Amino acid sequence: MGKKRSSIKEYLRLGRLFNAEILSLIFVLSYMLSSKIHDVEIDVRTLSSLFVAGILAHIWGAYNNDRMDLAIDKDVSYCSHKPLVSGSISIEAAKRIEFFVLSIFIFLILYISPKISTMVYLLCAVTLAYLYNRFNKSNMFINIVGQMYAGFAVLIGMSVVVDFDFVVFLSALVIGLNGVYLNIVEADLKDIKGDVVNVPRALGVRFRDGKAVNIRGFYILNEGIKLCMFVLILYILFLEKADGMVFVLACVFFVLNFAVRCFMFLNLSSDRERMKPYIAGQELTSILFIGTIYMVVLPFLPIVLVFFVLIWFLLWNKFLWGTCFRPQV
Repeated sequence: MGKKRSSIKEYLRLGRLFNAEILSLIFVLSYMLSSKIHDVEIDVRTLSSLFVAGILAHIWGAYNNDRMDLAIDKDVSYCSHKPLVSGSISIEAAKRIEFFVLSIFIFLILYISPKISTMVYLLCAVTLAYLYNRFNKSNMFINIVGQMYAGFAVLIGMSVVVDFDFVVFLSALVIGLNGVYLNIVEADLKDIKGDVVNVPRALGVRFRDGKAVNIRGFYILNEGIKLCMFVLILYILFLEKADGMVFVLACVFFVLNFAVRCFMFLNLSSDRERMKPYIAGQELTSILFIGTIYMVVLPFLPIVLVFFVLIWFLLWNKFLWGTCFRPQV
């Protein structure tokens, strides 16, 4: 029985359940924002279905990513715990689950919203995610643009209510840019030795005695992305006719996020364990910052989101690895 439980955990680890809620929240929040803007009653069953769809999409992406990266992961010591690398899950079994989960995800989305617009956004999201998984370690353009699949996830949630809304479209750009930022900061730095190409190395980042050097170009790029997000968020709040307090909160959360970024870049290291607190702080303050877009739906939503994400993250880490601090994926 213990062996069976261990096997189930391996499949859940491969699906990266510890952060699957993020994609689910993207679907759910975009649906809620669209409903609020167009004065449509929010349906709880639709919310639940979108959340489940997000979990399935995330699992598919995780399985597909680890399968595509297997050749590189086998040569990297910190990936030795991964199920496909260790051999605890076979490639054939992973493929079967991957395509089954993808099929259920597509069916569920089209069952919720069998519209042409939904089909188009769904096709774009899946295609970009696949291209990212397939080519992100060998093609700089795909490495950067591929993360915009998250923006199309926003548009999928929107299409349940309306084919197109300008405010939600702008929020899709914000979510997509945040995905690009987090990928460049977290995934690219983690794999800087294993990737054929990636953004930090292309911009001259090197590690000397574990410490990052020559980071100016890398820092300017990342700050540029965050500034674009800041401008877009303020414009969205203007279009939403948000209260002045919401603008103030957006500025406060941006400054908080900026402070975390400063400490992160000052302590940029090849030691992933040292970087984990900074990356976690960056992700959580980004949720607060981006969450101001959705305060029109619920005033305290940024705080609710942070607590929800923290609880989900800690519980799944404890269940899957017996610790709140998971191994690097």
